[in-house]
Amino acid sequence: MKKIKYLFILMFVTFLSCDEDILELTDKNGLNSDNFMQTESQAIDATTAAYDPLNHLGMYKLTFLTLGEIPTDNIINENGDGNFGPDMIKLNSYNWDSNNLYFNVRWNAGYKGIARANFVLGNLDKVTNFSSGKRDELEGQALFLRALYYYNLVAGFGDIPLVTTLLTPAELNTIEKSPEADVWAQMEEDLTRAAQLLPASYPSDQVGRATSGAAYGLLSRVKLWTQDYQGAENAASQVESLGYQLVAAEDFVKLFDGRMENSSESVFEVQLIPGRGNFWNDEKAETSLIMHIFPRISWAVYMIPRQTATYDVVAEAFEPNDIRREASILISGQDQIYYASVDQTSVFPDLSIHNDFRLDLQVDGAYQMRKFLPYDTTNWQRGGAFFNQGTSINIPVIRYSEVILNKAEALVLQGKTAEAWNELEKIRLRAGLSMAGISNSDQAALLEQIKKDRRSELMFEGHRWFDLKRWGDLGDLTSAGLNYGGQTNWLIPQPEKDVNPNL
Repeated sequence: MKKIKYLFILMFVTFLSCDEDILELTDKNGLNSDNFMQTESQAIDATTAAYDPLNHLGMYKLTFLTLGEIPTDNIINENGDGNFGPDMIKLNSYNWDSNNLYFNVRWNAGYKGIARANFVLGNLDKVTNFSSGKRDELEGQALFLRALYYYNLVAGFGDIPLVTTLLTPAELNTIEKSPEADVWAQMEEDLTRAAQLLPASYPSDQVGRATSGAAYGLLSRVKLWTQDYQGAENAASQVESLGYQLVAAEDFVKLFDGRMENSSESVFEVQLIPGRGNFWNDEKAETSLIMHIFPRISWAVYMIPRQTATYDVVAEAFEPNDIRREASILISGQDQIYYASVDQTSVFPDLSIHNDFRLDLQVDGAYQMRKFLPYDTTNWQRGGAFFNQGTSINIPVIRYSEVILNKAEALVLQGKTAEAWNELEKIRLRAGLSMAGISNSDQAALLEQIKKDRRSELMFEGHRWFDLKRWGDLGDLTSAGLNYGGQTNWLIPQPEKDVNPNL
């Protein structure tokens, strides 16, 4: 699937990429919502279309970082220029309002993905020529995707509309919010069913589609939110039984710089390829916007690892010799990187190799996010291939290390401290750290250590704000210097409320 990405027929893409209202139109001379899904190939195309919004602006194109990391103690964001900067500043300063770009695009991408998944689920029975196992596989993929889109909505907004069928425009404009507990329950149902239907793996040309491991992995996360800790443990154990493995310590950074996509540690990641540009729609959905952190673009002073006079994210989040620090954060004048253009390893930033590093990074001790920077430093500039064509490094959604941490947290919250200690050890040993001084019997202390290692392990992957909310720890942000004022839910976008007063 990395090679073909989301290659589905152009007519169907046009059909589904427009406003969802088009689903209500009838064209007796061509494809429409009444006659499209009648063959297996059309069902595959429709299911593939449901993956597309994962890399729209509101999801893993950029907003997984802006919503998951900017309002946290991992980031400082004071640059407010361009189209994206002003609302980044508002997120970071907790100056939230219902017109924030990122709330709006998250809502739109989430419900577009849900509508496409619902279209598949509502039309599978029209197909009469499925080959063996294909119907179950496609149903499982659609259920997983619907649950993933709902996770990206309910974990942030709280109470939201729960939609499991295609709606008419009139219904869309009058629908009411459902209690978030109902949404979590639907996700659990969808993921449990998906895990039973999906295969453990696919042929190489289909890598990237949802597997049973992806369904169990997301289920383990969802169960932590619903405080079903035995259920979270069981789901994580199912993932473990499927043979996933942590990559070696020396390969950790490769998970994020394009050298080790779809690795043994990858449970589910968004598949990206370069060069597609605006081929299908204005989302340019085969690439991301991670170039907004590139250190050779003068204006890309966004999402800087938090370093102020009173708070240092490196000191707070990483122990000495933790390999995850250098894989997550580059420190000017200290860390070394490989410069592909001269085939040389040298200090960051080496101005004798590239003289256009951002001015803020030309000061020793400055911090730069490293995750998602391409291995080839030539592409860290405006004008590089990755800038013009869009960055194409896959975005990890579920890694096996997260699933291990999910299990560790579920175990410790059940009082199974010795077992939780064993799970945490797997993560810390790979990071180059020991378990010395970490109790296997003190439940509260072990939970705090699991939280700290979760932050270090998953930094800049879009988990931090959600974890702090889930733990009830958002109030701790004031100690990091953020202007947190008690916000626990995002605000439903004003354009949605304008057309639907019930929201």
